[in-house]
Amino acid sequence: GYTGTAQTFIRNGDANFNMFLQSQNFLGVYPEGMSFRANGRFFSSWNDKTGSSAIGPKGEICDIKRDYYPYPPDCNNPNRCTWASCGDDIGFIEKVIDKLKLEYDIENVIVAGMSNGGMMAQAVGCDLGNKVDAVINIAGMQHLGMSCIPKEPVSLVIYGAKYDTTVPPIDIRASDGYFYQPMEETVFEWQTKLNCKDFMENDIQDPSEISIRYFYNCDDDVSVTSIFDHQNAHDWPKPYKWGINLLFEPLLN
Repeated sequence: GYTGTAQTFIRNGDANFNMFLQSQNFLGVYPEGMSFRANGRFFSSWNDKTGSSAIGPKGEICDIKRDYYPYPPDCNNPNRCTWASCGDDIGFIEKVIDKLKLEYDIENVIVAGMSNGGMMAQAVGCDLGNKVDAVINIAGMQHLGMSCIPKEPVSLVIYGAKYDTTVPPIDIRASDGYFYQPMEETVFEWQTKLNCKDFMENDIQDPSEISIRYFYNCDDDVSVTSIFDHQNAHDWPKPYKWGINLLFEPLLN
């Protein structure tokens, strides 16, 4: 996520991401986006091509009154709404995937990210469907009018929470004055693009109130899953260990 690191993504204790990966015979790789320091603070971000360009088909991605974020130094002539790195991060992830496939016997590639990392995961799925099998976007709605759809079939799991005001899955305007695409619209565009023919719903009450919508029998046997959390804010689904399994379950099955 924005201002995050690989280590904060891995976590510690019983929700340690490496422990989950080992249990599923996965190889875990944790790249980091470009970072810099401004006003004594650490900033890192990913260029999912929305937070960097800052202008989409519906105009600027932030309100007249919005919180200020320092412009990343790799952005030339940034828009007033620009907050994310302008580097070729999709190209970077592609090189990481290519290198790993040369060194290891890899059957499937899943890219997962949270918040700005979730936006990045979705962007990777849109552009690198020939090299990625699935993406998991955790609380990372892309900016209004700029939520990408895949060029080739790739599975999507997207998670949003009712009380998330940082990257809201329902309300367009976030608490900091930035605009985001509603999760339902992204899910509709993906399942339409991928010609998903069947649909299931499942509601969970414990340990958290969750609504799951699963679209399947899509092109190339991919699937689209939306997970809406009725109790959480801008975070992973909790408890964390259960949340990791929740996010991966539609792909593992």
